[in-house]
Amino acid sequence: MFSFFKKGLAKTTEAMKVVAPKKRARIPKAELEEILLEADVEYELVEIILRELYEETVTKEQLESKLLATMAWANYKEPEFTKPFVELIIGVNGAGKTTTIAKLTKRYKDQGERVILGAADTFRAAAIEQLTRWADKLDVPIVASRQGHDPSAVCYDTIESAKARGFERVIIDTAGRLHTQTNLANELKKIVRICDKAHEGAPHRKILVLDGTQGNSAIAQAKAFNEMIDIDGIIITKLDGTAKGGSIFSIAYAMRIPILYVGVGEQPEDLVPFDKYAFIDNFLDPLFTLDEENGTTAAKAPASLIELSNLTNEQRQKLNALLNEDGYEVLSRHFVREKSSWNEYKLVANEESYAMEIVDRNGKVIKAYKADRLL
Repeated sequence: MFSFFKKGLAKTTEAMKVVAPKKRARIPKAELEEILLEADVEYELVEIILRELYEETVTKEQLESKLLATMAWANYKEPEFTKPFVELIIGVNGAGKTTTIAKLTKRYKDQGERVILGAADTFRAAAIEQLTRWADKLDVPIVASRQGHDPSAVCYDTIESAKARGFERVIIDTAGRLHTQTNLANELKKIVRICDKAHEGAPHRKILVLDGTQGNSAIAQAKAFNEMIDIDGIIITKLDGTAKGGSIFSIAYAMRIPILYVGVGEQPEDLVPFDKYAFIDNFLDPLFTLDEENGTTAAKAPASLIELSNLTNEQRQKLNALLNEDGYEVLSRHFVREKSSWNEYKLVANEESYAMEIVDRNGKVIKAYKADRLL
């Protein structure tokens, strides 16, 4: 996972290194502004991030918490559904929709699920032909018609075929551009209605494919599609081909829609599930050293403290449940936010008291959780 994001952010890293060629434990806020702008984080969001950083020099942990806050809505929960699971793939021509459909198809097939495709982009004959070639290559059935045919009819027939043949997945391509935005909106709304008519609750997921090389300009595009049919998730393509990786923070913050996958290459395995923690870690790694002297962001901790900090998944879940019960939400491994006030605090392990503590910026302990509560 980490290597995939490192590959996808390679050009973004090169751009940021123009401003910050060497890693440091702390970066001045003025320089950090240049770095974030160079990575194509939207200016207004950069200003918000900097305003929330209270020290004039910033550590990796401090910036990590702010970047995670921009992705507070990045988590996706699959809806309840009766098979088949129907997905609409939406986006402008050239964003990489067809290739993304092929990658999703390969992914589902590898999971043992049967997939059928629907070529509902009947506005372009080339779109039907391209998707048909992928269906042949991946050895999956496809429902297609001629150019100019009613795309809603294709959607209906695809879903009916999937139900009759017991398929688990339906992936439907849609037109990216018609003569006017009104035409496109009307067509997409009709497709959504017909899908529900063919299979109650469908489409279960409406995915917008955005070209990563467009950076922040993709936000307006995303907003337009979301106004049309309420997008459920986003896939960012061509991340490896752009120095605009920072725009993902802007897209996540502006849209408040989960980012499901990112494309970091042409191969089927290069479509990877989006992990905000792994993405941010790879984004920040070229900028920060781990330690002022030896490369760690904090002084080396005693072994027992490291063990307490390095909780198991089960212990982490117990801690998160305790935090949530007391009115806090987890921003990262090191920071939490109080839900009522939105004040942010550091989460640290105290070796002497053998507890996880919520501490304010002055070092005052707000709340403590004894380690035995996590066992």
